[in-house]
Amino acid sequence: MSAFLRQTSFSYKLARSFSSSAARRDLNKIQLIGRVGSDPISTELSDNRRVYNYTLATSETRPGKDDSIIKRTQWHRIVYWSNNDWFSKVKKGDLVYVEGALRYADYVDKEGVGRTKAEITQTSFRLLNPSRPKEEEQE
Repeated sequence: MSAFLRQTSFSYKLARSFSSSAARRDLNKIQLIGRVGSDPISTELSDNRRVYNYTLATSETRPGKDDSIIKRTQWHRIVYWSNNDWFSKVKKGDLVYVEGALRYADYVDKEGVGRTKAEITQTSFRLLNPSRPKEEEQE
């Protein structure tokens, strides 16, 4: 019986079944669903590029003591580089899906202290549910 058994060596390769691009070992990808916390601020740069900056709130809930619910909200800084004007229609309160990469930037604050900020460079966006105008909310 042992004549039929032979040792086989396996080599594992990092592969992705959903893409035809080359496999990578590193991944920097963030996916968020949340509410836009501020209307995007558009800035046109000297080289005619446009950048949008806005905040996004994500919330999670968990059970607390005495059947209470604890809600925790995280705020995320989002940066979107685009010359498309359609993004100016995004408003505070919109429910959105954002995909991007986490980036860190070092800077010196007003007091001369070195700091690091984290922000997400947006690569994909989907408007899930626009916010209602204030007039509609009161009806």
